[in-house]
Amino acid sequence: MNEWASHPIAQSIIAPFIVALIASKLLNRLRLSGLALIAGFCATVYLVADFNFEPLSAIKKIILSGLIAAAIGLLLDLTPNTWRFMRYLIVIACSNVVLWMLWPVLQQKEIQEATIYGIGIVTYVTWMAILMDRLATKPARAGSAGMGLGVGIGISALFSASALLGQLGLAIGVACSAYLLTQLMSGKPFFCGRTFTLPLSLLCGLIAPATMMLAQMPWYCLPVLAAIPLVAHVPLPRNWSLREQIILLSILTLIIGAASILLAWSKAGVIPI
Repeated sequence: MNEWASHPIAQSIIAPFIVALIASKLLNRLRLSGLALIAGFCATVYLVADFNFEPLSAIKKIILSGLIAAAIGLLLDLTPNTWRFMRYLIVIACSNVVLWMLWPVLQQKEIQEATIYGIGIVTYVTWMAILMDRLATKPARAGSAGMGLGVGIGISALFSASALLGQLGLAIGVACSAYLLTQLMSGKPFFCGRTFTLPLSLLCGLIAPATMMLAQMPWYCLPVLAAIPLVAHVPLPRNWSLREQIILLSILTLIIGAASILLAWSKAGVIPI
């Protein structure tokens, strides 16, 4: 059992998929199926990090931020909220979190270089937060975007010599694929909400810049990854079934994710084993 649990495939693919699949199915009746994402992510975190936050490194800040974002997203979904400025608060919060995570790294750089990196990563996480928040009521689009982002970021991180960040990214993509599969099988949309999109946008908004700053992911992977939630907004014929929407959107987002993987691969040349 310990041997199985310590295998990277079990940690980052099998475990999050099974947990997210079960959570998505069981929690849909309570309109909480959006928790499938963080449930799958937590399965991987438990196997690779055991929720030990001491010392609070950049990667542990990512995990902690994702958990807090899921709790806030759940609270926002459970309480009536018509305040139109909520999206702006989400953007401000996400921008501050990414700076908090990478501040020790930015402090070690020259002022001009740190400013360029800071503006770039804040722009990236802001873009993610805005576009993903718009998908909170569109489960097929949000799930497809999450799958493309998770797979793209995860495998790109593996090529960029960061196995742990790669596993966390893959867990997100696999959890989203399980969430989509339950809808594909039932033919009915499952509840999404900010319970799903807030931790998704924040985690993807943190893992990619962290891989760029802490490992070897080329900076130009970020604009490619940023195109994934935009592609998830592509207009589709109104008479298309949910299954048709999921299939096409998944293909499109995975193609963009594959582009990021190829860019990371072209720079690294080999996968770290």
